[in-house]
Amino acid sequence: NMAPSINKINTEAFKGLLSEHREICTLELTVVTGLEEVAAEECQEKLGVTCVTARGRVFFDIPIKLVPEVFKLRSIDNVNVVLQMVSNFSFPETRDECFAKIYKFAEKPDWKKGMLVWKNNFNYPDDPIQEVRALNDEYCKPRPDIDLKRMKLTSEIIGNLPEGILPEHLKKKQESTEDTNEEDNSSVAEMVTESNDSDRQQIHASGPKFRISCSRTGSKHIFGSSEAARQFGGAVNEIFGWPVDLSNFELEILLYIDTEFVYAAVCLTREPMFKRNLTSFGRTNLRSTICYNMIRLAAPQPGEVVIDPMCGGATIPMEGSLTYPKAFHIGGDNYGQAVKRSRDNIDFLLKKKNSMPVDVAQWDSTRLPLRSQCADVIISDLPFGKRIGSKGDNRVLYYLSLLEMARITKTDTGRAVLLTHDRNSMIMNMKKVHTLWKSGTSRTINIGGLSAVIYVLRRTALLSDPNLKSKRKGSGKVL
Repeated sequence: NMAPSINKINTEAFKGLLSEHREICTLELTVVTGLEEVAAEECQEKLGVTCVTARGRVFFDIPIKLVPEVFKLRSIDNVNVVLQMVSNFSFPETRDECFAKIYKFAEKPDWKKGMLVWKNNFNYPDDPIQEVRALNDEYCKPRPDIDLKRMKLTSEIIGNLPEGILPEHLKKKQESTEDTNEEDNSSVAEMVTESNDSDRQQIHASGPKFRISCSRTGSKHIFGSSEAARQFGGAVNEIFGWPVDLSNFELEILLYIDTEFVYAAVCLTREPMFKRNLTSFGRTNLRSTICYNMIRLAAPQPGEVVIDPMCGGATIPMEGSLTYPKAFHIGGDNYGQAVKRSRDNIDFLLKKKNSMPVDVAQWDSTRLPLRSQCADVIISDLPFGKRIGSKGDNRVLYYLSLLEMARITKTDTGRAVLLTHDRNSMIMNMKKVHTLWKSGTSRTINIGGLSAVIYVLRRTALLSDPNLKSKRKGSGKVL
């Protein structure tokens, strides 16, 4: 089940958005689309909060003094403190009126509370709000020549913009490139822009250097993300006198616009939390946050053995050993360079910790050097559309691997959590091996715009199925 879109959220559910609740703030945590409920469970379990989920996001109220605890969560990518939410923004019919309304919106948020959370989080030495000035009600001069340069041909709103302001690369838009995929639109890259005129900055510029990142979704708007960022940022500079710096900023302010749902937030993470653990990166490293969510779905118990037969850079075994240290985690890969990378990553973590219940080996996932019934859990990110050795395509690899996973996994209690982009090969082979693996829940997730599926399988009581024997190519050996 997909989480609801952001505009279905009831803004009145959050006390942290109200100025009278000085000790409580509202946080937004970004998560991989499709894993919102798993992240919400972790938040509820570890923080005792009540979560509201939206696509790619989890919201909750929390006492300001407990905000540092949020950074111990393993399922989330970014943490933002929400300043203001408006569920029915009602954009006017002309561009100038839209710009004026976005500009005035900068007066509405509870900046004092939000900046207190930001100051505490980053140990900023001074009070970031030294003065508060009233807006002069002159919104910033639009600069479509600059702000629309990064707009893509697939943007839904190109047809809404006046012909005279479009840059050359947008005038040649073909009808066939219309993008109607809502999921793609909701993950539009954040855009930043110079948010005000240089002469305004020279009047007063003190406090944290900031930038505005705007993310916009919806097909009815008559302005682009960067155009909205210019107006909102210009007003922020005018109110507080903070200088704009797009590269060396200390403060990142987020503006989200989804149809008529608008909210502002302040970023509390310098870089996404999924980059933890790794020092040696491969081409297909899985985010540590996705690894954690997959491990959480498998729920390893103390003393259980967890295997990743195609571990790549060992992201899953490493995350498992850090978060479920009472289980033992083993990874392996048939590619020597991947095993070396895994060892480098584990050694990097071992410098921080004395010991970890994890190891890696070089092996063939269809001929594992492990005895039967030795594993409790299999967790793996399966390769996507790649030929592995001489075994042919994924259909063959998945089939042989599922049989081998069944051999080494305990009957009845064993389970597997498998991620793949190649759902056709997976579905076809799950039907073939249904006597050994019982299909449970599945979750469709979005990884960088690619649609993938996490399958949760449970081992049946059958030790083996003689009807599923498969001869290997070039070998007389029967599996």
